[in-house]
Amino acid sequence: MLHQKLFFKDLLDHSSSKLELSETLETRMMPRLSKMINHDDKAGHILINALLKLNDQLNPSISGEIEADLTLTCQRCLGHIEWSEKIEYSINFINESEAQEIRDNVDYISINDEGITLLDILEDEVLTSIPMSIMHKNIELCENIDKLSMFLGSSDKKPVKKNKPFSDLSEIMGKDDN
Repeated sequence: MLHQKLFFKDLLDHSSSKLELSETLETRMMPRLSKMINHDDKAGHILINALLKLNDQLNPSISGEIEADLTLTCQRCLGHIEWSEKIEYSINFINESEAQEIRDNVDYISINDEGITLLDILEDEVLTSIPMSIMHKNIELCENIDKLSMFLGSSDKKPVKKNKPFSDLSEIMGKDDN
């Protein structure tokens, strides 16, 4: 059902019967999300719980929770990060022909003659929950910390004393005042 192309009438029919959905998906089923995950080991999974029902205006709506357990790539060390999140969502739909009449409410997704795929909309919910910069919380958690310190410019060398000719002048000036 999540993979099928649905039109407004289909959503209206499913919503009037209060259809409940629960599906566990592999991340490869979501093409935009699969570009962000690490494919080395386990890629992760997405558990989608959804309820299609009619809202107060008798338009279809979908609400529920998405549990995402993903393996992402740290942008600092290129290692693995286990990212788990519970995402609650509520989305209302409206027919495109009625969307022109209701301009004051922006909480609707307009459905045209081409229809929609619920999986694409739920993939958007997951993508907007992922942090913009994916990094370990502390630099100590990063893999390859020795290579990382080389790139960050940290080293164990003692700092070289810089030549500061006017610093000695301030000491001389201070002694002359006494």
